[in-house]
Order: sequence, then C-alpha cells, then structure tokens
Amino acid sequence: MALSGVMGMVIAAAVASGGERLLLCRPVVDGDPALARAEAVGEAARARPGRWLDYGVACDGAAEGARAARRAGLAHAVVARAEGRSDGSRFVLVLTDASTEEARAQRLVEVPPGKDAVRPLRSALDGLLQALPPEPGPGAGRIAAWSLAGAGAASLIAGVALAVSASSAADRADAAGDPAAYTRARADWRSRRRWSAAALGAGGAALAAGLTWRFAF
Repeated sequence: MALSGVMGMVIAAAVASGGERLLLCRPVVDGDPALARAEAVGEAARARPGRWLDYGVACDGAAEGARAARRAGLAHAVVARAEGRSDGSRFVLVLTDASTEEARAQRLVEVPPGKDAVRPLRSALDGLLQALPPEPGPGAGRIAAWSLAGAGAASLIAGVALAVSASSAADRADAAGDPAAYTRARADWRSRRRWSAAALGAGGAALAAGLTWRFAF
C-alpha cells in the first residue's frame, strides 16, 4: 500500500549514511608508465561508490590536492604517485586536509610484476578513510526533526489501524440482527472513523513538517 512506501522512504532517509566524500587526484606517474599501472588507483576507488570524487587530473603534492579539494567544496583529498620499476609498481597515497594543506596520513603499496594491484590499493584507500577525523554527531535540530517525523509516521500507522477497525464496525452494523446491536456498531464506526481521520491528519502534518525541517533548513 502507499503508506508502506512512504514509511520505507522515511526509514531509508533516516538511516542512510554514506560518509564524507573525498577528492581523488589521478596519480603522478614516475618511471615506466606501463609498469606504474596508475589506472589501478581509480579501479580501487570504484569499490566505494559515493566516497570518491575523481578530480580527473594529477595533483603534484599534498598542498595542491588540498587546494583542489577546497575548490570542490570538500574537506579532504587523496593524492597519489605511481612509480613503474623493473621490480614492480610502487604507489604512495597521501590523505591531505583542505583547510591546513597538510598531510594527515600516508600509505605505501608495493606490488610485484604481474600481481593484482587493485586489491592492496583498495585496502590502502580504506585505511586512509579510517584516518579521517570522526564526524560530528547529529545536532539537536536534526534529532528533533527526525523525532517529529517519526511521531508523524507512528500517528499515520495508528490512523490506518483505526480506519481498518472502523470498517470492521461498519460491517458489524450491516450484519446486525437487532436495533441495539446496530446502534452500538454504528457508534463504534463513527468514533473510530473520527479518531482515524484525526490521527491521519495529524500524522501527515507532523511527518511533512519533520521532513521539511530536516532537509530544507
């Protein structure tokens, strides 16, 4: 039913959390480009969709990567160097802070010739994500907004339950075999219909207000 779809979207919006997005600079290539395998960095990043914004070009150093992240409105960037040598590929990944232009963490990955470079690079990128500063907890406004939306959703559920109960009372009235039973069933139907309408109206308003508060302000 339509209500279940609305509830699903509310729950999904409430729990969705993709984490901070970072700028990923293309690697600066040293040595033999074929042995450097610089493209493996981008392939490794694609394992975490939504976490990395491909800058499209190389950044020569942490400071340049930080400035690029700042221009993109991001707080951190990862710059990379890929060196192709006769004994394999050597990657240096550096996590840099956009505000201070300083390196926060670094990972070194060395891959022998013919070995998969994507998997160790994926682990290195995950390690840099773990080095990010902890995200601040939800503020009072966000908690209040979700609380209001949650109360509205609960009221909608109660309104639907009352509407079903009112329908059952109407069926009892139709099947009543004496005036007293009919009168009681009709009274139940009117009462539950009234409360159902009130719960649905209040719940819809609270849900809309909570979601508006959360996403518009």
